[in-house]
Amino acid sequence: MAADTPEGQLRLGKVTAWDGEFVHLQRPGGGTAWTAAPSELRRPTEDERALIRVLTTPVTAAPRPRTCPEPPVVLSVDLVPPAVPAPGCVTCAIAAERERHHLRTHDHSAAADFRVEIRNHPHDEPKSTLPRKLP
Repeated sequence: MAADTPEGQLRLGKVTAWDGEFVHLQRPGGGTAWTAAPSELRRPTEDERALIRVLTTPVTAAPRPRTCPEPPVVLSVDLVPPAVPAPGCVTCAIAAERERHHLRTHDHSAAADFRVEIRNHPHDEPKSTLPRKLP
């Protein structure tokens, strides 16, 4: 580190190179580089060294204080609500019974398969049908 004092104005810098005629300096912590004659440089004083330490020491940002608490999380009583079978549907009734059986035996993967079957199998006639005879 060096103190450059041209025309009485103090500039502190880190010596980056010397080409024999001029010394190349850069501001502490980065910034614009400049050159100076060795006769214009001196060692920094203790106060200037303290300033250099302040300029080159990284400071982490303080965490922002929370202005309001996080909203509470509402948990369902039943983690996986059972599928509701359609009234009068034999396929739904069988799938619901098998789902309950697999939940009692702790086979949650098979129970999920039957739950999907209850929700996805058709209960109504399709709205548009293809003609049975070709023209």
